[in-house]
Amino acid sequence: MKKAMHVVMGVTLAAHIFSCDPPKDSIIPDPQEIPGTVSGAVTPVGAVYGEAVTAKIGPAGGIISSTDQRIRVSIPAGALSAEQTISIQSLTNQCPMGKGAAFRLMPHDITFSKPASITFHYDREDINGSAPELMRIAYQDEKGIWQSQPLKTLDTATHQAVVETTHFSDWALFQTMCIYPNSSILSPGENVRLRALQVIKIGEGDWTGPIYGPERVPDKQIDKWALNGEGVLTYEESIGDYLAPDWIPATNPAAVSVFLKISVNNNGTTFNDIRLVSNQFVAPEGLSVQLDDGDWHTYAGGANINGTQNIIQGRDGAEFATVTWKGAPTGTFHWTKGTDVTFNLNKPKLIYQHIYGTAASVSGGSLMVDNTDKTWVTGMFTVLPAGYVDVRKGNPELGISSVKGVFRVKRVN
Repeated sequence: MKKAMHVVMGVTLAAHIFSCDPPKDSIIPDPQEIPGTVSGAVTPVGAVYGEAVTAKIGPAGGIISSTDQRIRVSIPAGALSAEQTISIQSLTNQCPMGKGAAFRLMPHDITFSKPASITFHYDREDINGSAPELMRIAYQDEKGIWQSQPLKTLDTATHQAVVETTHFSDWALFQTMCIYPNSSILSPGENVRLRALQVIKIGEGDWTGPIYGPERVPDKQIDKWALNGEGVLTYEESIGDYLAPDWIPATNPAAVSVFLKISVNNNGTTFNDIRLVSNQFVAPEGLSVQLDDGDWHTYAGGANINGTQNIIQGRDGAEFATVTWKGAPTGTFHWTKGTDVTFNLNKPKLIYQHIYGTAASVSGGSLMVDNTDKTWVTGMFTVLPAGYVDVRKGNPELGISSVKGVFRVKRVN
C-alpha cells in the first residue's frame, strides 16, 4: 500500500551533509534483483594510489598500519616462522557499497599459523545512509568476488570493526544495507527517488559469504519510512520518493529514515532500533540570505576553495553577499573579529556584517560548509545578531539584525 507523509516543521538540524567521494567509495550500480544462481558480484580489482607502507615482521609478531591509520594489521607471536616483509597499499574500493579506501595486504601467498587481526576505523561519513551496526569487512577472492567475514569485534564507541584472518588479500569496509542515495542536494520543488538496498542476505547466519550486487531490501524487513523535516514523502515497500518544498525549509537538511525489522547481535548486545537515514539538502543555486525572518533573497555566485581564504560569493546587480573562512574546506566555523571567518552583505548604502555595535562585538551563530560533493559546495549559516551600518539618510546609523543563509554553489577554481 502506498503511503504519504507531509511534514511542515522539522525538529532536528543535521550537523553535516555527506555524499560519496569516488574513487575511494564504490559506485552503486542500478539496483536489480540477483538470480539465485549467482554466487556473488564480480568486480574489477581496485586501482593502486599513494605509497605503500612496509614493515618487517617475524616470529615475535608485530603491528603495521596505513599512513592514515584507517587500517591496522596485528600479527600475533608465533603466526610467522620467519621474518616477512608485510605491506599495506591503498586501493580504490570496488566492493559493492564499499566505503572509503580498500587496502591490499601483501604478500598474498602468505598463510599464518595463528590468525592475524585486521582493524578498520570508520567515521561518520562511512555510515552515512546506513548504521554502525550494519558495517562489515570483506576481502576479494581470486575470482573477483567479495567475501563478507564474521566480525570478531564491532565497537561503536571507538568506531572500530575487527576481523581475523590467516591469509592476505584486498580488504574493504562496506555497508551491508543502506538507503540510496545516502544524501541529495535538491532545488526547491525537486524530487528524488530513494531505495533501501542490501548486498548480503541479512538475517541468514552470521552474514558470512559472497556479497551480491545491490538488491532491494525485502519488504518483510522494512517496518516504516519517516520524514523529519519539510516536504512530502511517499513510499511503497523498499522504494520512497521525497518531494522538496517549494521554499527554503527551516530545517535543512530534511532526514528520510527507513526503520528496519531486523536485530543485530554485537558482542552479546542485541540492537533492535536500526534505521537507515538519507539527508536531503534543499536550496536554490546561489547564496540565499534571509533578514529578520523576511523573504529570502538569492544571489547568483560560486565558490573559490583554495585552502587559505575560502570564499563563497553571490551577486545580484549592485548587491552582493560573501562568506569567507580560513582552513579546512568542510566543517563548522564561528565568526571572528578579524578576517578568519566573515560574513558581509552589501546593499546600496546598507551593509550587514558578522560584527555589531560600536565596540565591534563578534556575532553569535556559525557557518557550516560541506565541500565533499563532486559538483556542489553547500552549507548554511546564522549571524545572531548581525550588525548593520545604514547611511541611506546621510548620517551612519548602527543597528542589529537577524541573518540566516544557505548556499549551493559550484566551484569556480
